[in-house]
Amino acid sequence: MHYGHAKITNAIAEITNESAEITNAIAEITNAIAEITNESAEITNAIAEITNESAEMTNALAEMTNAIAEITNESTEITNALA
Repeated sequence: MHYGHAKITNAIAEITNESAEITNAIAEITNAIAEITNESAEITNAIAEITNESAEMTNALAEMTNAIAEITNESTEITNALA
């Protein structure tokens, strides 16, 4: 009877150790997911910055285009006045 009790105790110890290993593996996976999430957030922020800079450049180009249009119109008026 004592031998059977020892077998059960050993089996419980093995299960406990395996549970601890599984818990550690889950913790590692959780940490890896957290790292990926953080890196994804960094990438998203970088994309947002690029998008904002692109919008600023687009606005600057629109201003330049308007300025060129104004110069073109003034040149046309001067040309017509001289004609």
